[in-house]
Parts: sequence; C-alpha cells; structure tokens
Amino acid sequence: MERDGVAHRVPVRYWSEPWIEDSPLPRQIDFDRAHYNVVIVLYDGAMAAAKVKPLWERYATEIHAKITSRGKRDLYMVFGDPSGNVGLTPDVQRNIQYARRDLWKTKISISGLETHLLLHVVFTIRDHLKKALDLPDEEDLFVSHAKIDGDETASAIVNYVNSMNNDVPLQTFYDAKALSPGDNFANEFGDAIRKGTLLAIVSDTYDSRPWCVHELTEAKRARRPIVLADIGRVRISRTYPYGANVPRVRVNPVDGETAWIEPLLVECLSEGLRCDLFKLEVACRLGTTDDRVMILPRPPELFDIIDAPLRPETIIYPDPPLATIEAALIAKSLGLGSTSKATMKTLSEIS
Repeated sequence: MERDGVAHRVPVRYWSEPWIEDSPLPRQIDFDRAHYNVVIVLYDGAMAAAKVKPLWERYATEIHAKITSRGKRDLYMVFGDPSGNVGLTPDVQRNIQYARRDLWKTKISISGLETHLLLHVVFTIRDHLKKALDLPDEEDLFVSHAKIDGDETASAIVNYVNSMNNDVPLQTFYDAKALSPGDNFANEFGDAIRKGTLLAIVSDTYDSRPWCVHELTEAKRARRPIVLADIGRVRISRTYPYGANVPRVRVNPVDGETAWIEPLLVECLSEGLRCDLFKLEVACRLGTTDDRVMILPRPPELFDIIDAPLRPETIIYPDPPLATIEAALIAKSLGLGSTSKATMKTLSEIS
C-alpha cells in the first residue's frame, strides 16, 4: 500500500506467531479499530491437521460472528490448501468460495504465485468496497492502444484476462470486440472509460493517434484510475502533455509468454484501489461538497484547472504536497494572490 514511498495510511497487520500460550492460534482481531477490515486466510496443511483444525474452525466461527454483527462491512477471504485438503467446516457450511491454490500449481509458475494471490486480493477488496458503499460494481479494464504497434500487446492482455485459466473475474473493454453492429462507438467508448480503469499501451505511435489521445483525455477528465504501460521501442516523436501525472510502468512483452501480464494487472487494480480509498477518506472527512471543491485522486495539473466547469476554491489531492515549481504554476493558473480564497490541500491537511 505504498506509492513513491508514501504510505496510504491503510494499516495492514499480520501475525505469524501464536499470541495465545500453548495454542497455534493468533490473538483475536479487534474489528473496531477500523471501519472496514479484510481478513485473509492462507489455509494450508498445518491448519488442516487433525489436532489443530478444530481450533481453527472455532477461530473462524468467531470471525464470522463478528463480521455478521458489524453488518458485513468486513471482508473474509480464504485461499485453499495447495495440497487440496477440505476447508474449514464453518466456511463449508456458509458456502464460502475458496481460491483453488491446488489448481494454481498446474497453471502458474512458482515465481508468479505471489502476484496471482495479490491480484485476487486487490480485485476482491475493490469489489467488496463497491458493494459496501452501494456503488456500481461493473468496471471494465479499458485497454487503450494504437493498432499499428500496440495491438499485439493489447490482444495478449485481453486474451489472458478472458482465458479459462485465469480465475480472477476481470472484465475488459477492447475496441470493436466489445461492440455490436449499429452501436455508436464514440458513446460506447465514452461510457466504458467513465466507469472503468484505463490501461494505456503506450507504444511509439500512441501519442500521435487522435483516438488514443481522446481516450486518455476522457479518462483524466472523469478522474478515473489510469496506468500507462510503456512498450516504446525506438522513438516517440511527441509526448501528449496531458498523458503525464499518472503511474507509468515499463513493460517488455515477450511473444508466447504471459508472465509480464499479471504484474501489470496488479498495477492497474492497485491504482484503482488507491483512488477508491482516497475518495472514501475525503468523503468521510468532508461529507457533502459542492462544485467549488475539486477532489483529485492524483496531484493537480493545469489540465484540471482549464477543464473545470467552475474555477475551484479548494483543491484536495493525495500526499505528498506538490513541489514548489509545480505548486507555483497551479497557483498562477488559479490567479492566487493576496485577495484570493483558493487553496490547495493534501489529505493530511484536512482536519
């Protein structure tokens, strides 16, 4: 939960040693320390052993009771035993789905297991938060690319996500394959971008393609999560100026291999989760706001000021604060002076 060395203030706690004397169990979890909690169980042979399994089943029963008493705000995730042992009875009785780690061994390389587990975790947390907050839960990964030199990479990602071997229920939006005859493609593209996460495959020609620039601009205008996958090979003649200020990941696709795809998907989902948590935290601190308050899930830039329907009086964005030279440019665009009421604040500066 860190980006550029700056923590997002999401406490992640784990216990690897028993806290209860003469017992394999950790101490009880204090669910009241947070509004939302995620409990991740890595079920294995040690927990399935006959002598200790009843203890873990009692522990799981107590966790389920606490989650139910809190209105199911919290999330319980279980990853099954890689050896295929039957799950904990309280989970089986509640029809709780176990991630089939016993099947992963035949489909995923040993080096990719942690990434695949993390992909499951981040996807499920995002999905849970949307349901807990009654937000639309349909969100596609919009794969933006230039056909001339980015289509092969984009196709590999989409094919992998939609493969039967992938057990993470992601959805993608991929050009004409997501449209039906007679659809207004401009409207369909816009709708998908405004409710999705944009993954831009930045090839050598990407920034010179009008539709690529349009998709990136629409995503930024809608303040959607954006990740740039840099696959440049030779030379980019001109970088689109409003394609900056978002995470950029260097990717080296290899023909016939897929190991590079899941780390990229984790980047996309993690950026989406970061944006979700930032918006949630701002809403908890500020409550209702109006159009004079601009809330950005990333640092502000000139595009945000120029494109705003109303000139904001307050801009709220994630830590860390803008560097002096950037802050001065934004202040100049806002006309900040001795009589101006406009302010820029990071989340840590909101009481």
